Amino acid sequence: MANEQMLLCRREPGNKGSTDDMFLLRDKEITIPEHIEKNANVTSIKNMLNELFGMSFLELDPDTGVFRPSYRDFMAFLFQPQNIVANADVLFYKADTMEHRKKLIDVFPYALGAVTPETLAKRKEIERLSKISERYRRDLEQIKVVAEGWRQEVAGWLTQAHEYGLTDYVTNDTDGFARQVDELRIISQKRIADASVASTQVAYLSEDIVALRQEEQQISSELFAARRRHTEMLQLMQSMGKYDKSLQIQLDRLDISTWIRSNMIEQNVLPIFQPSHENVMDDIDALCSAIEQIERTTTEMAVVPAAFEREMQTVQVQIQELTDKLEAIQNRIRVESQSLVAHREENYTLESISRFLGRIDSAISTYERIGTDSELQAKLDEVNARIEQLKKEVNEAEIRRKLDYALGYISTEMGKILAQLDVEHPEDPAEFVIKDLTVRVKNQAGRDDYLWEIGSASNWLSYHIALILALHRFFQTKSSVNIPNFIVFDQPSQVYFPRTRYSPDEAELQLNDDDKNAVRKIFESLSIFVKDAGFGIQIIVTEHADDDIWGNIPDSRIHLVEKWRNNVKLVPVEWLE
Repeated sequence: MANEQMLLCRREPGNKGSTDDMFLLRDKEITIPEHIEKNANVTSIKNMLNELFGMSFLELDPDTGVFRPSYRDFMAFLFQPQNIVANADVLFYKADTMEHRKKLIDVFPYALGAVTPETLAKRKEIERLSKISERYRRDLEQIKVVAEGWRQEVAGWLTQAHEYGLTDYVTNDTDGFARQVDELRIISQKRIADASVASTQVAYLSEDIVALRQEEQQISSELFAARRRHTEMLQLMQSMGKYDKSLQIQLDRLDISTWIRSNMIEQNVLPIFQPSHENVMDDIDALCSAIEQIERTTTEMAVVPAAFEREMQTVQVQIQELTDKLEAIQNRIRVESQSLVAHREENYTLESISRFLGRIDSAISTYERIGTDSELQAKLDEVNARIEQLKKEVNEAEIRRKLDYALGYISTEMGKILAQLDVEHPEDPAEFVIKDLTVRVKNQAGRDDYLWEIGSASNWLSYHIALILALHRFFQTKSSVNIPNFIVFDQPSQVYFPRTRYSPDEAELQLNDDDKNAVRKIFESLSIFVKDAGFGIQIIVTEHADDDIWGNIPDSRIHLVEKWRNNVKLVPVEWLE
């Protein structure tokens, strides 16, 4: 209902932390009742306010952690309490906590009209799925890292099962890992009675160990060669670094020749040469040419280490792969060698075969719990496909365009307001940075300074006021989102008047004229903003500064509500009675 009044009350909780009991009264014109009773709760009031603010009610999956924008998120734009209004590190109400800060960063594109609630939900879903995708990717890489160990271990079990007569299967390089696991599953279902030890099977085990020893020797040779290459590359990199450093020292020492040449051209005379000295310029040119050659050499050398770095990473990966493979083969040799050590007769007892079948069954259970890389890859592909689909629907390029327009508009408005305030360099362009929730100023030297890098509380206060006013001009004239059209500034003059000016027992403090003028600029700027806004807005200032500072501003839009002194309180005493 347009132009209506609303009264909201929440019961004082007493000894409890909070209460859900609320009272709501809405009408064109309301009268505060003598007595009230509960007629609403917190949830119903939140839903009503979200509706009034034009918030969209999305059916969101509670498991995704995706939030919907709420009217409560916009309170950050309405209040500048005493601990925030001149803060170098925090620009917005409640943004000093990580939870609210993160949520405000997420909601800003919605507040600026760059995204819809549906787009916000999709972006949060992309963020959630991206974390899942990264987890799947890491798991898949881990499976690939241990895959060689699994293969060698499974191959060793199959060899031992062949020795016990539990299978006729013989491992070979053509069969895939899945085929070997399937055979292991068949073996795990067999009983002790199925075992049959034969001399040919025992001989097969010995032959397999010999083959493994040969493979171990081959991989060990390859690993030694890779490590030697890695050592040589490290030495070469160090030598190149030293050579490059020596070239730079030469350049630094010989740079004086450039200065000499410039003086020869400009003044046609050198203090270290007599005017009669012949071929001076030729000598200087030769020296400068030599330096240019050194510079070219230095540039060429700077490119080489990058190529070496890539090659070194390749060698490091190769060393890791060979190390893993060597470890896996050595583990398999140890497993199979157990059948050839002392007390061999115990290895072929029924009890030994029973323990072997138990280990196989446990290994199969573990493998099935972990899953195969193909299953994990399918899940990863599915998640990535969903992410790509959501990215197409979100259209980040259009969002970026809208954000750039909004931030450019806000920056321009900030510049107009800063020119009226007590800021050190009002002509320096200032812009709002969403991802950091701060202001960035480009100084006259072209360097970007963030708010926390700029000194003086008066500067911090000015940027706070300028940004909040600029944001409200955008909200009320450019954005389709419903932001309440009021702002509360709490004691902005604290930067200039750190003490309370008024005391009934003391004379008023003598204030510096510069401080008075600075505070006056604050009220002048707020008054001009209200007058020239072109839309209805109310700015509420709680302040110790008296009307001798703000009372005589021409064409003022300032209205004194109350002086809370001499037992006059913000909450009327009769309310408590």
